[in-house]
Amino acid sequence: YLKVTTSYGVIGEQQGVGFYPALNTYNVSNLNDEISISARDVGNPDLTWETSKMFQTGVEFNLGKYLDGSIDYYMKNTDNLVFDRRVGPSVGYALITVNDGRLRNSGVEFDLTGHIVNNQNFKLDLSVNGEFLSNELMDMPIDPATDLPKVIDISGLYGRAEGHSLYDFYVREWAGVDPADGTPMWIQDYYDENGNGAYDSGEEISSLFEYQSDEETADNEISQTTTKKYADATKKFVDKSAIPTLRGAFRLNATAYKFTFSAQFLYSLGGYSYDGQYAILMDNDAIGGNNWSTDIRDRWQKPGDITNVPRLSNGYDTNYASGSTRSITKADYLNLSNMRLGYDFSDMVKRWEISSLTLFVSGDNLFLLSAREGFNPSTSESGASSMYRYSPLSTYTMGINVKF
Repeated sequence: YLKVTTSYGVIGEQQGVGFYPALNTYNVSNLNDEISISARDVGNPDLTWETSKMFQTGVEFNLGKYLDGSIDYYMKNTDNLVFDRRVGPSVGYALITVNDGRLRNSGVEFDLTGHIVNNQNFKLDLSVNGEFLSNELMDMPIDPATDLPKVIDISGLYGRAEGHSLYDFYVREWAGVDPADGTPMWIQDYYDENGNGAYDSGEEISSLFEYQSDEETADNEISQTTTKKYADATKKFVDKSAIPTLRGAFRLNATAYKFTFSAQFLYSLGGYSYDGQYAILMDNDAIGGNNWSTDIRDRWQKPGDITNVPRLSNGYDTNYASGSTRSITKADYLNLSNMRLGYDFSDMVKRWEISSLTLFVSGDNLFLLSAREGFNPSTSESGASSMYRYSPLSTYTMGINVKF
């Protein structure tokens, strides 16, 4: 059996713009028992929907009685992206919602089921599905200050730039711990303008992508050193993305006489996440102000110690938990999402006019294997963790299904 499919369509998206995006709206409040009116949202009458042009093609197939499957390729180009553009401070407001830029999502999805054993008393099926996803900004929005496409938009830990995804990390690079005094270090890029082979004040590069995108400095040779001042470290693309290479699930279904068994695993391979919770647990807060991870035992304690955990100085050394590659962690994981075991008692209860009776036990979120114990990258789209995000609970269920 073979079926070939293809489709193309255009859809609009207006999520997140509110009910009155074209109108100026105002807050009405009380000031000294008089009416007070202040600007709330600045409308844009030219605002329109995002437009997504979607193409898909794929195949569905059976190979005898042994394999069922489908493989699909898709491409989604989205124009007129809706976002908040920062404007000049002289106009009296900070942001206006506009349409601009172009984003492409493309990928391959597959779902395969193998019928490994299929006889009267025993059946065993194994299913695997997954997705390879590519996310890329094709065109950057226009920067009103230059009337040219914006070079980069730094949003938290991510740098949005043409040719990059929405989730490429753009952060300072961790350089480890100085074994002489235990203080943290970061990488600082600089241009050796005077050619003396060393960094001098004023030669530092604060944002590497912007520096290399400038025609006047693009060809300059970049040198590196380390700095103990977090603010002087260089922000850069660090070749790590929160988008995994492959993610999906695999399922096992089996029957043996009157027993049924199923299990589902979720997996993700490739990709990185920012473990903000771990960063806080490894911070240099005032002693007693916060819990620590047991990894704090590996901290620097005396000159000559080789470790990646800086000294504890009761808050004297700052920026331990600030965004850098120190807390970017592999987002690979394997999660046993569900397991279920049942037994069919139907033949034993037909005398009581019961058509079927099944007893089962089930468990959800039974275990998780990840790069760091306790770190669950599946709890947010970017995989990031925080002290206020909880992993799904492990639950156990026993039940009876009865049909009359």
